[in-house]
Amino acid sequence: MADEHKTPLYVYVCKWKFQLEALKPSNNEELKKKLLDGIVKGNMAPYYRSVCDDFGWEMDTALLAAMQEENNKVVAAFDVSSDADVEVQQQAWLEKLEYLISIGDKDAALKLAEEKAKDKQFSINSRLEAVFNTFRVHYLYGCNVKEMKNTIEKTTEMIGDGGDWSSRNRLKAYEAVCNMGLRNYSHAAYLLLDAVSTFESYELMDYDSLIWYTVLSCMIALPRKELKEKMAKHGTLMQALNANFPELYEYYDSLYKCHYADFFKFLASLEGVMKLDPLLHPHYHHYINEMRYRAYSQHLQAYRSISLQKMASSFGVTSQFIEEEISQLTAAGRLHCKIDAVNAAILSYYNGDISESSCEKGLLYQNIIKRGDYLLNRLNKLARVIDF
Repeated sequence: MADEHKTPLYVYVCKWKFQLEALKPSNNEELKKKLLDGIVKGNMAPYYRSVCDDFGWEMDTALLAAMQEENNKVVAAFDVSSDADVEVQQQAWLEKLEYLISIGDKDAALKLAEEKAKDKQFSINSRLEAVFNTFRVHYLYGCNVKEMKNTIEKTTEMIGDGGDWSSRNRLKAYEAVCNMGLRNYSHAAYLLLDAVSTFESYELMDYDSLIWYTVLSCMIALPRKELKEKMAKHGTLMQALNANFPELYEYYDSLYKCHYADFFKFLASLEGVMKLDPLLHPHYHHYINEMRYRAYSQHLQAYRSISLQKMASSFGVTSQFIEEEISQLTAAGRLHCKIDAVNAAILSYYNGDISESSCEKGLLYQNIIKRGDYLLNRLNKLARVIDF
C-alpha cells in the first residue's frame, strides 16, 4: 500500500492522461509536458507505450529502453525463493504488485493480484490487499466500472470471512467510488459521509477528491432536511469545505438557502470540472440535469402560481429558457405543474410544503399506472389471439 496520507504520483498521471484526452493534446502543451514528466519520474515504461499509442505520439526509444531497464531491475529484486518464510514471500509480492501498478503494467498487476488473492497460505489482510489493488487497476487504468463492481463484491465477501477494521474502513471509500460510477449516489453519499472522518485510502485518491465526491453525491441524493443534518452539522466536512473548497461550499449553501442564480453559476462551473474527471465524465450531463430539476422542484413548492419572468429572474436566465425546461420536465412527469401560455405563468400543483418524498411517490404512482395500462393492453392483445 502507498505511504500513509500520501497519494502516489501515478494516480495523478492517470488523471492527467484522461484530461489531455478530453481537452485535446494539440491545445495543451503544458498538460502534455506534465503528463510526460510524471511518466518519466515514475519510470512508467508500459504506460508510456500505451500513452504514445493512444495519442499517436512518436516514441522516444532511448527513453523507453532506459525505463524498461529500470523496471526489469526493480521487479527482479522482488523475486524470492518459494522456500523463504511465508511472511517474506508475502511482503515481496505485495511490494512487487504495488510497483507493477505504479509503472502502469496493468496485465502483469492483475495476473499477480488475482493469483495471490486465491493463495490461502497468505494472511487474509494481504489477500484483501491484492483485491483492493485489483480494484485500483480497473479504476485508474480505464475506469472499468463493471470490473470495479465485481471486485467490490469479492472484497465484501472476503472481509466477511475475517478482515480487520482497517480493511472495512478502506472498503467504504472503494465502494463509494464504485457507486459514484454506477450513479448510485444515495449509497455513495452515506459511505462517503462516514469515510470523511476516518479516511485512510490515500492509495486510491487524495483527501480533496474524497471531499469533492462527498459533496457531489450528497447534493444529488439527500433530501433537503438531510442536507443540513448530514452536511452542515458534519464538523470535519464543513471544516474542509471552509478551509479549502469555498466554491464547493457555496454550491451547497446556494441551493439550501434558495439563491438559485448563484446556484446556477456554481453548477455551470461544476460541469466543466466533472467533464475532466474520469469517474464522473460519463455522468456529468445527467448529474447537471438532475440538479437543475432539483432546484426547479424546490423553488416551485413555494408557489401556487408564478410568472415565467419572475422565476427566470430568480435563476438568472431567460423566460424562454425556463419555459422550455419546465415544459420538458412537466411532460416527463417530473414536475407537478403546467404552463399558462396566455398569462406567461407556471401553475403549480404542489400543496403547501409538500415533501420531496411525496413528490417521488407521486411520480412512482404515475409510472405504476402507465406500466399497468401497458400490461393491460398487452393482455388484451394476447386474449384476442387465444382460442378459448
